Amino acid sequence: MEIQDRVFLVTGASSGIGLATAVALAERGAKVALLARSGDALEALSRRLPGSFPVTADMTNFGQVRAAVAAVHRNYGHIDGLVNNAGRSYAAAVEEIEPEIFEEIFRLNVLGPIVAMQAVIPLMRAQGGGSIVNVNSGTAFMTIPRYSVYAASKRALLGFSLTARAELEKDRIVVSEIYPFITATNFGKNRMGKLGAGPASNYAEGDTAEFVAGLILQAIAEGQAQYFANDRLRKMAGA
Repeated sequence: MEIQDRVFLVTGASSGIGLATAVALAERGAKVALLARSGDALEALSRRLPGSFPVTADMTNFGQVRAAVAAVHRNYGHIDGLVNNAGRSYAAAVEEIEPEIFEEIFRLNVLGPIVAMQAVIPLMRAQGGGSIVNVNSGTAFMTIPRYSVYAASKRALLGFSLTARAELEKDRIVVSEIYPFITATNFGKNRMGKLGAGPASNYAEGDTAEFVAGLILQAIAEGQAQYFANDRLRKMAGA
């Protein structure tokens, strides 16, 4: 898909990979709808990106997600692409998992993206096609102590994404996935739960958010099923 003059909705756009993706899209001439919970941060970003449209919404609130997509469509008249980026991690041993937090993580990492996809699919079908990029994680292919909930949510997203890709091919709606490795964002600081004695990661030394944003733009332009941050992840996925 061409990026210039197209409309893209980016979730989790207030920081990290989402912010970098919004900036990269705008630099390529796209019109970007910015979605996140942080209204002030979105307004500040919107002032930097001509033609952008900030929408404050919580991806765990499905009514807000649907209303946000409708607002973006009213503002621009169409939606060409959706980047499902918003997500959060949770660290807990299996015996320590809190069911309420488990549900919250799955609402944010799995159901939120699905609801956003459900909202844009009829719009994209009516206009003859579109692009959906779901930001996944290398942990979908790993077994990491204390990260079972997060990894499970990303494995679920993988399954839904590949199925949606097959189902929507006839409608010229292309679904792709991005698999970042450790990325230099606030992801670790925003993690729920306590790391305890589990593995630690130095996020400051990871890939840049701009690097991952480049993979997202590549997925939009090329439309392949999966894009990996490095060969290690590609091999783990068997791709």
